[in-house]
Amino acid sequence: HDAVVERINQQGHDDRKLAWLTLSWIINAERPLRPSELEEALSVQPGDRKIDPESLLDVQTTASARVGLVMLNEKDDTIRLMHYTIQNYLERIQSRQFPEAQLQITMTCFTYLSLDFAAV
Repeated sequence: HDAVVERINQQGHDDRKLAWLTLSWIINAERPLRPSELEEALSVQPGDRKIDPESLLDVQTTASARVGLVMLNEKDDTIRLMHYTIQNYLERIQSRQFPEAQLQITMTCFTYLSLDFAAV
């Protein structure tokens, strides 16, 4: 798994941050997320008032997917890690690789709760 993490870390700043944020959502979620849920979570930025449909990301094309860590489980339409050992590994290294992950997720959740869905 170290080689895969190294490939993520060799990405440009924005791709690297998006890859770690994607992985953080997956490993910290209470249940597997559907692609649309993860795409919305990754698209919401602190201070947003609405979701811009143009800003929605395709989770299948993020750096974490491109390096072979993430897959779409077509049986239940959820985004999952390729193997359960990746989950354990990422949980161990998350605080080193993406220390602000839980803060970022918390801020995104608060922002999401304050969105004006009538404006979408």
